[in-house]
Order: sequence, then C-alpha cells, then structure tokens
Amino acid sequence: METLILASSSPRRKELLRSLSIPFLSIHPDIDESVCDHMDPEHRVVALAEGKALAGEALLWKRQEGEDWPRLLLAADTLVAFHLPKAWKTIGKPKDRNEAKSMLAYMAGKTHTVFSGLCLLDTKSGARLTSCSSTAVRFASMSEAEIEAYLDTEEWRGAAGAYRVQGRGSCFIEMLKGSWSCVVGLPIRELYGMLNGVGYDFGVAGQA
Repeated sequence: METLILASSSPRRKELLRSLSIPFLSIHPDIDESVCDHMDPEHRVVALAEGKALAGEALLWKRQEGEDWPRLLLAADTLVAFHLPKAWKTIGKPKDRNEAKSMLAYMAGKTHTVFSGLCLLDTKSGARLTSCSSTAVRFASMSEAEIEAYLDTEEWRGAAGAYRVQGRGSCFIEMLKGSWSCVVGLPIRELYGMLNGVGYDFGVAGQA
C-alpha cells in the first residue's frame, strides 16, 4: 500500500494507522493554534488540521528539498467542547496536572462533544480534502479520589480533555454516541472516505 506522511506526534493516531495496516512516516510540524481560537469547534479543528498539513508540507521542503516523498500528507486536530447557552466552551490539552484536575472536575457528570478534523493534502497536485467528525460523550460523576487516581495513570498528558477513551478513562464514560475513533483523534470512517476519494489502494486494509 501507498505510504502516507502523518503530520502528527500523537501516539494514538499512529496506533490507529497501524491497526489499519496503513504504512506511514511521521513528521511533527508546529503551528500557532491560537489564531483559530475565535472559531466554533467544528470549523476550528478543520482549520487547524489544514494549518498543520500546510506546515508539514513546508517542513518537508525545508528538510528534504530535491528529494522525493510520499504523495499524501495527513493532519488532524481534536477538541473537547461544551455547548453552553450562548457559545461553545472548548477544552484542549492540559499544561500540567493541576489543569488536568480542573478539566476532569468540570467534565464529571456532564456531556461534552469531541470534534476531530482531518486534512488530506496531495503534495504533488496541491489538492486538499477536509472532514470533521463529532461524537457526544457523557462522563460519570467522579470523586476527588477517583480524579487523583486517574491523574496518577498519566493518561492525561497530551490528551484533549485530559483523558483517553482507549485507556483507564473508559471507566468513567457512561455514554458515547458517535465514533469511538473520533474521540481517539483520527475518525476512521471519514479517513477511509477521503483516501478512497484520492484513489488510495487499501489492499488488505480495505478488506477489513
């Protein structure tokens, strides 16, 4: 199968691509995510995914000018958001344990929405495909002792909303309506559709 370039340092996204038997190379572009803070989350995750894809392409040119690289570059972004009466309240990745604790305490007993945006960039033609997936997740009430015990697992590090659905965080999820892979950070159904749209040959993965 054709190798992808994954513009992400997320171990979870890498695990999902491996689970599909999709070969990939990873690069880690940096962008200023605050420039999209004014957007609603469904538009924000797509804009950030596009920004990461373009920054990834620029990084390839900087590091490998004159060399060949895989045609398709994939970037993604994920946000946790609460729909309040007048606006969305978004939650990103915690900076430290104290911020992670505050996030979990706020989320406990409430329903939030996870938004994951994708951008697939054809580095040869310049064509771009984008997609957004959303999933509703309800957290159970959590005691302070449960929050502290969960923080001890270190799963909160680098995770939007300070939890991971594929780990111990699943112990506190009462309801998940939508795509599990969206919550992980790489919505598989949307990715499959986008890759089909650019003629990607899934081979064995496409038969799964």
